[in-house]
Amino acid sequence: MANPNQSPAKTSLHEQIEQISVLLNSLRPRLVEAEAELSDRLAAISAFEFKLRSRIAKLTDKLDKLDAEIAELKRKMRWLGEGWQTDPENEAAAWASGKTASETGDYRYREVSKEPRQSLAEDEKASLKQLYRQLARRFHPDMAIDEADREYRTQMMMAINAAYAAGDLEKLELLLLEPDAPHTITIQSDEEQLELLARELTRVQNRLQEIEDELARLDKHKSALMMRRQEEVARAGRDWFAEVEAQLREDIAKRQIERDVLETQLVNMEEFDETAVADADFADIMLEATLDDSSFESEISAEFDRYLHRRRSKNYFEEDSEDDFD
Repeated sequence: MANPNQSPAKTSLHEQIEQISVLLNSLRPRLVEAEAELSDRLAAISAFEFKLRSRIAKLTDKLDKLDAEIAELKRKMRWLGEGWQTDPENEAAAWASGKTASETGDYRYREVSKEPRQSLAEDEKASLKQLYRQLARRFHPDMAIDEADREYRTQMMMAINAAYAAGDLEKLELLLLEPDAPHTITIQSDEEQLELLARELTRVQNRLQEIEDELARLDKHKSALMMRRQEEVARAGRDWFAEVEAQLREDIAKRQIERDVLETQLVNMEEFDETAVADADFADIMLEATLDDSSFESEISAEFDRYLHRRRSKNYFEEDSEDDFD
């Protein structure tokens, strides 16, 4: 019975080259499909993000402005104590201020899309996917034979991914006319060929694992979660985008009320401060009170505390004010 831990006998260079070539030929289609799946997922989520932003951008901007006004009013009223609680942010508003799915990952051979994807008919979508796979098989960087070839393929792959993300069928068709490589290479020996194939095998295996990790990370992004929720709501016959807009409008109305209440309270505080005893007269009033009534002396401490409180509220909003109560 053979020992399962026993190392196999070394084969000839030709056999090793053949074994690696067979393995590469089986992995290359998997790599192309994996790249296509990742591009499909990124393109779908990016399209969802563009659509959502177009529906809620004005509302979230208004909500951001109200939140800034409220934060400034609360800053001015901090002396009231710890009574104010910030409402939880609306999920869509919080999403709008964050990064897109493509910005959060370190996705190779592609740049963050700044434009929405073109609307395509079903047959055009099928052609787009077919062209993408055809081009990826020809130009994928992990199938390069040397560094110069890899650099060329990297630039081509970025152009392919950009056209695919934009749904630009015409651009992909033009890329089909590009040459496979701008140069050729001559293998000097079996050793060199084996080394090149081994490096290519390692890159392909590493890239497959990298894509798997990227897909897993992408599926956890808030945009992906919201897109799946939108799809579930749509299957139930409801308009998820309209529901998000309605929630934002409700939050805006609540923020407007909160801002108005804070503004009114701040005005009342300022009016109360104007009716208070002038600071310059305070010392004279205290002195006269003690001369007229010795029993008033016991109340000076409490009255002085109230005086300091008024001084603090008056000076609190002045920038770079110094503490003059020492």
